[in-house]
Amino acid sequence: MKRLLFAVAALVILGGFVPNPSQSAGLKIKTRLDHLSGTQWVLVLNYSPSEITSITCESWTMLGIGSWKHQNDFTIPAGPSIAIMDANKFDGYCKGHGSIVAHTDDGDLIGTLDRGDGNWNASTKLTFGQ
Repeated sequence: MKRLLFAVAALVILGGFVPNPSQSAGLKIKTRLDHLSGTQWVLVLNYSPSEITSITCESWTMLGIGSWKHQNDFTIPAGPSIAIMDANKFDGYCKGHGSIVAHTDDGDLIGTLDRGDGNWNASTKLTFGQ
C-alpha cells in the first residue's frame, strides 16, 4: 500500500512538470502502470487543450463537483495533464463504446479505458483527447 501511495504521489508531482500545450505538439505520455491494475485507482490522461470539468457515464457523474459519493470532487486542468481518479464501485459500468464522456467548456470528449469498456478494476488509465 505504501508503494501505491508513493507512486500516486510521484505521478501527481510529475504532472506539474508536463510542458504547456503550445510546446507539446505530438507529445505522447508513455506510462507503465501495471501496479494500478486490480486497484480502485485509474490514471486519467487529458490531452485536450481544455479543462475537464466533469466525467459522466450514463446518469452518473464520476468526476467533478458533486461526483458519486464525492470521491472525485475535482477538475482536470487543460492538457496535457494527468490525475488519479478513484474508480471504486465503477466496475461493470460504462460498458458501451463511447459511454465515458468528459465535459469541457469547449465540448465533450469520449474516453477510452486501456483494458476495455466497463473493465475498471483491471484498467490502469483512462484517456481523453487522443
